Amino acid sequence: MSPFLPLATVIGCGVVYHVAQKASGAVSPWPVLTIAYGAAFAVALFMLGLGWWGRGDAVRWPAARDCVASLALGLAAFGIEAGFFFVYRSGWPLSSAQVITNLSVTAVLAVTGIMVFGEHLTGARAVGLALAAGGATLIARG
Repeated sequence: MSPFLPLATVIGCGVVYHVAQKASGAVSPWPVLTIAYGAAFAVALFMLGLGWWGRGDAVRWPAARDCVASLALGLAAFGIEAGFFFVYRSGWPLSSAQVITNLSVTAVLAVTGIMVFGEHLTGARAVGLALAAGGATLIARG
């Protein structure tokens, strides 16, 4: 598999995600999230039946530690979904809400990567974070 296919999938789905969130006229996020997670569940079951991306690999149930991580992932995804629902309903523009939230997450992950996983923050990455923060500031003010 090309290393660009997963990246293209994330980018394409991210665009659809934010446009759908912003375009939804629902008053409450709960029915919207029920339908969304029902669709995600159906797709996940389908993919599980195929094996990973249809390659036919053996599918094994995750270990206990991975199940805890899976639960955390599900709760975090739910929080992101509900959070963006309210962010967009409170008037944040599509063009800046996602940029500001993702930059904030990126900054926290940079620190987490260093402190928890022993990753290194190179000078180039530090400059990149600073430039991204400056860009997000300009977008938020515009």
